[in-house]
Amino acid sequence: MTTGNPTLTLERLQPFLPVLLPGAPENPSFTPLTADASTRRYYRLRWAAPATGYPASCVVMHCDPWPSDESTDFLTVGRYLRVCGVRVPEVYGVQPEAGLICLEDYGDLTLAAQWQCGGSENRLSWGRRAVDELVKMHTAVTQTIDPSCPAFHLAFDVAKLTSELQFFQAHAVQELWEQSLGPNDGQAWESAFDALCCPLAGARRYFCHRDYHGWNIMVRDGSIGILDFQDARMGPQPYDLASLLTDRGTADVLTADGTAALIAYYLDRWQVESGRQVDREEFAWLYDLAAVQRCLKAIGTFASMHVVHKRPQYLPYIPPTLAYLRPLTQRHERLRPLTDLLQRFTPL
Repeated sequence: MTTGNPTLTLERLQPFLPVLLPGAPENPSFTPLTADASTRRYYRLRWAAPATGYPASCVVMHCDPWPSDESTDFLTVGRYLRVCGVRVPEVYGVQPEAGLICLEDYGDLTLAAQWQCGGSENRLSWGRRAVDELVKMHTAVTQTIDPSCPAFHLAFDVAKLTSELQFFQAHAVQELWEQSLGPNDGQAWESAFDALCCPLAGARRYFCHRDYHGWNIMVRDGSIGILDFQDARMGPQPYDLASLLTDRGTADVLTADGTAALIAYYLDRWQVESGRQVDREEFAWLYDLAAVQRCLKAIGTFASMHVVHKRPQYLPYIPPTLAYLRPLTQRHERLRPLTDLLQRFTPL
């Protein structure tokens, strides 16, 4: 996160360019970019007449500085994903003391925007591309364990999953919706969270991007590129797929048939690539739980963006997420206490 760094300007960036992109042409244009729900800052450098061997543009990520003899999770996880064949941005150069990373530019077209174009087959085609990258993460990446990759030392255990739901309770229920909790309500929420999180934490673990959705997947030159993977950790197999197919009204865009088709496509591809069979009934059960947890986590993030960071542009995403969430919780008896709490404490 960029907590204390001032806004970057081309004048401030110029002294670092020889390290970030050695030998690059002079006098690039400089454009601040809009990040998703992130406190990191991004800027595009573009050259009207790029030199041979240099990209026409690149993206500079501005984050907190780090020691020059160490690496960041973004760099370490990114290197590991590239080795395993996942398409993530090439790193052109870094300047640790200034918190700067120069990256391959994937453009401005997100998968979420691409899904708004064309018909159902177009959406499915691009969805399959995203699923293909996810299958790589759940086969090659998961199976080739590298102890130097921080993702293999982190997990969606009960504590982590529950903390994200407590974040939802604090920022959405109590702050955004201004709901007061009675003496027994806190324990009721904790019990409901525990019923949701225990099966997810106890499931077999796979490499999870953690924020694998259409706003972190870019479309360029007929393929996709993956961003924002620095918080990767091990977790239940359906977690990233649920994130991809449910985030911010995506389920409505894809429709129930499209969502079902992409889930089936994932399972078929995973079985081919892994050489293993999957219990589809168990997968469906875990997918629903992951979707519920992920939706609540997302609502908490959107609420926090407004309440804490004064960025209200995420508030419109909350109603469609709630609309998707309610019937999903009602589908499973185990989630009945959570359903009752959501009916009491969330807007109708």
